[in-house]
Amino acid sequence: MLAGLVAMVPRCVGDERGASPWTSLRREVAVARSVSDPAAAGLIRQAVALTSCLPVMLGLLETGAVTVERAGAFVRELEPYDDHLAGRVDAGLAVRAAALPAWRVAQEVRRAVQVLAPEAGAQRVAVKNASRGVSLQADADDQAAVTVFGPAVPLVRWHTGLDVQARALKAAGDPRALEALRFDLATSTFPCAVHPPADPTSPAGPTGPAGPAVPAAGETAPFETAPSEPVAAELVAAGLAGLRPSFVEAAAADCRRSRPVQAQVVVPVETALGLSNEPGWLEGYGWVSAPSCRLLLVDAELRRVCAQTGSGQLLDVADRLVRPVPSPVGVRAGLLDMVLEDATLSGIADRVESEHDPSQRLREFVVLRDRGDDGPTGTRTRARACHLDHDEAFPTGPTAAWNLAVRAGRTHQLKHYGWVPLRTPTMTVWTSPAGQLVQVPNHVVPPPGIDRDMRDDGLDGDDDRDGRHDGHDGGDGSDGSDGGDGSDGSAGKELQAFLPDPDELDLLDRAQLEPPSEDGPPWLPASERDHTTWTWPTDNDIAC
Repeated sequence: MLAGLVAMVPRCVGDERGASPWTSLRREVAVARSVSDPAAAGLIRQAVALTSCLPVMLGLLETGAVTVERAGAFVRELEPYDDHLAGRVDAGLAVRAAALPAWRVAQEVRRAVQVLAPEAGAQRVAVKNASRGVSLQADADDQAAVTVFGPAVPLVRWHTGLDVQARALKAAGDPRALEALRFDLATSTFPCAVHPPADPTSPAGPTGPAGPAVPAAGETAPFETAPSEPVAAELVAAGLAGLRPSFVEAAAADCRRSRPVQAQVVVPVETALGLSNEPGWLEGYGWVSAPSCRLLLVDAELRRVCAQTGSGQLLDVADRLVRPVPSPVGVRAGLLDMVLEDATLSGIADRVESEHDPSQRLREFVVLRDRGDDGPTGTRTRARACHLDHDEAFPTGPTAAWNLAVRAGRTHQLKHYGWVPLRTPTMTVWTSPAGQLVQVPNHVVPPPGIDRDMRDDGLDGDDDRDGRHDGHDGGDGSDGSDGGDGSDGSAGKELQAFLPDPDELDLLDRAQLEPPSEDGPPWLPASERDHTTWTWPTDNDIAC
């Protein structure tokens, strides 16, 4: 009904403000729904989108198969895109979205958009990368809020560093709450104990042999003074030299081992080799576009991860880390070596441990496998901040990967109030005390395979590589390839595809992540403009 009313309202340029038929309708909707005018405009946009290009989601909403909250999240995520792309996402994702919490609906829509329109997605990433920044908002009672907006990888790594330091201080007996500790660390003079800032006023300069100046115990840090012009120029040059397209700082030497904070990125091996545009998964954030993932690999350590074809279920994580030469060619060589070598399973998926608390190795495997909470309430909690819950209570149930699940504290407590989980390869089914069933789909997705435009004519569409690689920016990283148990279904078949040149692929990724110019996307060849002057014909120019 709302969309029908909108269709009867005449629209014109500039009718968003002042007295117009559009603002009148918007106010009517706001009064009827007891919401603000901007919220009413959002409701109108959702109604128009549902009736014009989202028929599957509209049908689910009409039959009650999806909640209003989930449908709203679905529509809001598709608002920036054209009707054709929104319709493709609706046809492929709407039914599955009906069973997901609202925040997972948003994540899945973002992934689908990146897969269906990778070039447009890279342009959006480039525009937002260029607009990165920090803003301060004043609040009441002597408070303020700071918003940091920019690429996800450095921000996730920065927040992870704060979290690690805060938890260490808390474990050492600090009485402050974790959130207060994170704030104090983020706003302190030396937020990083490993790399304290250098004193720009020292004779040796910021990179002198004496190293950074750190006040001794009982002393206070000197007041900061403006550095001299040569020192300031050196700082600017160092900052420019250290900025990579992946927004990971460059180092004078290969220091992937020594970086204290890690960001874990799980990337399909097809994406890493340039054979697919499937996005990667950044732990603590969500889906990251394929060009951004490939640029991160130069600064990453790699570890092979074996996944099952069809379900994407994690089978094994290799023990060995690979540190390829930090260049596109070196990363390509390292990836191919990992894919082609014989896979030796570590056995972590079947290992049984005697203690209640799992080892760090087992914890990493389960966190990488589950990626997030599987509770019936749709709790959004980072996997590394969750509990590892025994499905069958210890010691009756062993401490093993197949008896452990990543669950938030709230979900963990539900079991003590009569909720019973049943895990399957694709979902967790919860039975409530009243007998209701809640199905929670798993977070993993199957390996993408090779994009059709990268295949030889003789390659069958079923010849998909089973594997992912997990690259960790500045820490443990992984590379994925075929499941070592031969379960990928491609044994005995020759995989034929056109591997793009690594340097050319790197240049293309960099170009795609550059802000667009007035002449169009930077990766398209320049063409001469048409300078023909066009005029509208008048009545005198038309012969009767």
